[in-house]
Amino acid sequence: MYSKKILILFLICPFILFSQVGIGTTNPTKELDVNGNIRIRGLSNTSGSTTPVSVTSDGTLVTGFNEVTAPGIKFVGFLSNDLSLNLDYNFKDIILSNELLDVLNEYNNTTGRYSPTVNGYYKISMDFDIGDYSNNSKDLDILIGLWDFTDNHWVLRRTFKHRDNNNSGMGSGRNESYGITNYLQLIQGHSYGFRIFTDYENSVTRDAKLKSSNSGSTGTSLSTNFSIEKVL
Repeated sequence: MYSKKILILFLICPFILFSQVGIGTTNPTKELDVNGNIRIRGLSNTSGSTTPVSVTSDGTLVTGFNEVTAPGIKFVGFLSNDLSLNLDYNFKDIILSNELLDVLNEYNNTTGRYSPTVNGYYKISMDFDIGDYSNNSKDLDILIGLWDFTDNHWVLRRTFKHRDNNNSGMGSGRNESYGITNYLQLIQGHSYGFRIFTDYENSVTRDAKLKSSNSGSTGTSLSTNFSIEKVL
């Protein structure tokens, strides 16, 4: 009797160890084969929008709405009004008070400070317009980037030379578009903010602006927008 039980166990074990489960199919090709849609209630969110799903180190499925470490877009903000760059050799804070996204409420649209919930590697994107500079012979040097207010230094910076009206065929005050994308590590507990620095030639009209919108005969669109995306 004992030997028969051992024989039955050996016959059953391969099916237990290598069994494949099919839902909606009688011929599964993987350990779990679903012929149809899957709903995982633990991934639902209250935003009313779909969102990417990520995998944690132990294989758990998460989204940015139910797990702060999950990758994804965390913040997208626009400049609500033109920012006058009327001072020479001077910093100005860029406050993006028109928020499109702020998934974890990490951005203060009154102070312009971003405080990440967790440490991580982030993609920082800045798309902006400089306009209204009426000088037709002098260039404007611009330094722009992300400032760490906790340690008091730049963590991302780029320089541009804005040539607004040096070409006689270009109208006064036209917009010039710029873009920056970079990856860097942001630290939980630190406070970050976007800043711009201007350096004018001597004796020129300081009337350049960081533009909130771009207008023309064919329409108007929002111009200056910055975004923060967690990538890892």
